[in-house]
Amino acid sequence: MEDEQRIAILDAIGSALAAKRKDAVAARSQLGIETEWAEDEESYQGYDDANRHEFANTASKPIIDGKTRNDNGKVASSGSTVFPNITQPYCDAVSARYSDMVLPTDDRNFAIEPVKDNNRAPPPIPVPQPPQPPAQPGQPPIQPQPTQQDQARMEQARLKAENSRKAKLAEDHIDDWLQMSQYHGEMRQVIDDSVRIGSGVIKGPVPVKRKISKWIKGADGVSKMGVIEEIHPDSVRIDAWNFFPDPACGESIHNGSYTFERDYITEKKLEDLIGVPGYLEGQINKVILEGPGNRKEHDRNNRSSSKDQFEIWYVHIEIKAEELIACGCENVESKRGYPALITMVNNHVIRAALNPMDSGVFPYEIIPWKRRPGMPWGMGLARQLRTPQRMVVAATRRLADNAGLGSGPMFVVRRGVQPENGIWEIEPLKVWVEEDDSTGNATAPVSAVVIPMMQVELTNIIQLAMKMAEDVTGMPQLMQGQQEGATPEAVGTITIRNNNANSVLRRMARIFDVATSSVIRKYYAWLNEYVDDDEMKGDFQVVARASTALVERDIQSQEMTNVLQMSLNPAFGKNPKLAMNEYLKSRRFDPSAFDYTEEEMAKMQSQQPPPDPSIQVAQMRSQDMQAKLKADADKAMGEMEFKKWAKEQDIQVDYASLNAEQKQAFDDHKVDLAKLSMQLRTQTALSEQSIAHGRDTTIGQHIMDLHNSKQVMTPPTEPAGRATAGNAYQA
Repeated sequence: MEDEQRIAILDAIGSALAAKRKDAVAARSQLGIETEWAEDEESYQGYDDANRHEFANTASKPIIDGKTRNDNGKVASSGSTVFPNITQPYCDAVSARYSDMVLPTDDRNFAIEPVKDNNRAPPPIPVPQPPQPPAQPGQPPIQPQPTQQDQARMEQARLKAENSRKAKLAEDHIDDWLQMSQYHGEMRQVIDDSVRIGSGVIKGPVPVKRKISKWIKGADGVSKMGVIEEIHPDSVRIDAWNFFPDPACGESIHNGSYTFERDYITEKKLEDLIGVPGYLEGQINKVILEGPGNRKEHDRNNRSSSKDQFEIWYVHIEIKAEELIACGCENVESKRGYPALITMVNNHVIRAALNPMDSGVFPYEIIPWKRRPGMPWGMGLARQLRTPQRMVVAATRRLADNAGLGSGPMFVVRRGVQPENGIWEIEPLKVWVEEDDSTGNATAPVSAVVIPMMQVELTNIIQLAMKMAEDVTGMPQLMQGQQEGATPEAVGTITIRNNNANSVLRRMARIFDVATSSVIRKYYAWLNEYVDDDEMKGDFQVVARASTALVERDIQSQEMTNVLQMSLNPAFGKNPKLAMNEYLKSRRFDPSAFDYTEEEMAKMQSQQPPPDPSIQVAQMRSQDMQAKLKADADKAMGEMEFKKWAKEQDIQVDYASLNAEQKQAFDDHKVDLAKLSMQLRTQTALSEQSIAHGRDTTIGQHIMDLHNSKQVMTPPTEPAGRATAGNAYQA
């Protein structure tokens, strides 16, 4: 292609892109979204027209006669300029809690899983198998052959396990990319933007060259640690002020035809691009000769930029093949269009390249805080707090003004009174002189008037605004660790307020899931295009888990203590170890940090296993029952001993009342009873001795021993084995 023709094509591309850029910038401005962003930024920073001059890095309003004035020339404020900021702590608290839930440090907010094919053919219908003949004696039993259904089921299980293994490898590889690009840190900034102004923009994946330390195998076969450069996908946060999608995109930027991203570059950095592969040296020289005169002096967000910086634009758009060839691209067909990434400064194209993604998808995602119909931009928490913030500011400033007026009385001076020193000024020990004689007038020449501060009424307005802030956002101050009043609220009230806030977070997590799914799908497409490893490729899908696994886990953390305690009961059949892992995760701990080492686990397994808790419980109950029975027995024995002692006392009393003859007869009976008792004990001992001896002898010998044992007394009943067969005892 001739140089003149190529330059003409480049100029045409630059003019066409400049026109589209103008349309995109004007369309966003006409939406009024930029005005709201500026107001939300000011509310977050804590200033308005009254105290703008107190902030050194903000755009100044015109000052006339020493007073700050608005754009219409009116005086901005003549009273208090205090700005009690409730927007910033609200936004910071919500952003911090939301980031902790959807971007955890101990888990992933996404998963790569095999696609569930609901249209897969069902397993074949089993065919009845003929009966197998019985095995012959001495031969091993005949093993049944697997049926066609069994083979199909085993094949499906094998494929499922293989796909799960590949999906896990792909998930780990993508997570490594995210860790290297500091994805979580960038996403936290995006969430901050979304909460503050309603929209956060994340860009990725984009190719970035990194130096990585690796073991490199040399020519001699020895591996050494070396540093190599590799291209990896990266993700970065983009300021929403610098992003301009197609005005016709609706609520999704991917429905548009192009996107513009603005950045700034110095002349030195622009000169460094000369000689870099892909950049057009002639176009860069044109830009340097023109200078940065075509750029704006200030952004719409009132953040000043140096006048020596150039506006550099990155455009994602589909262009024709001949236009790509004119920009220096090769290996393109001449009969089709290609999704391209074009870099332009001022109105000149300085570089063009094919979109790294073959699908041509835009590498941007807008995460809104609250959806706005018909546009990709959202509404932020600062916008929701706009009215309560203004009420707090107005009431506080009026309270301060009244406090200033009411800090001292105002004086009313009657006509004819003049200051002695000629200066009309209120000060202590001031002397005032009456021009004419007013001694006959009962009215005091000077009287004091006290101005009421209205503190109670204005404070009630401030409290009303704070309550309104909770209502319009759905976020109670309890999320910030604050509790109104000295008396704690009831547990039920706190639970209701927490559930109300959690419902808002669930809605936001679902919006975040949409963006996460889109970003991770792009990373997986990158893996399929640029990673030569079939072990990580397959028919997979991306599953975002922020609104399910992470948010729900955070909400359920308050119940984890009860779950952990109940899991110790074997009747529920739950695993206490898994319950403990979930409890530690809910408290932001890494469960693996508390696990036993392999040596400790082996030592524990070699020891006697702990007893079954159910057996321990049964033993404890048995011990308690035995202790109770022993106590009852001791009590009964004590009562019997007491009754016996009481009966003996009665007998002694009756014995004392007998005469001498009766006492002698009583003593004789006692002696007879003692002899009879001794004979019974002796006979019992002899019988037990014979029986014990019989255990070690034959039955006949045992019977002879019983016949030969001595008769100590005449028993009231027949002793075993003494009478002959057929005869009873004869006295």
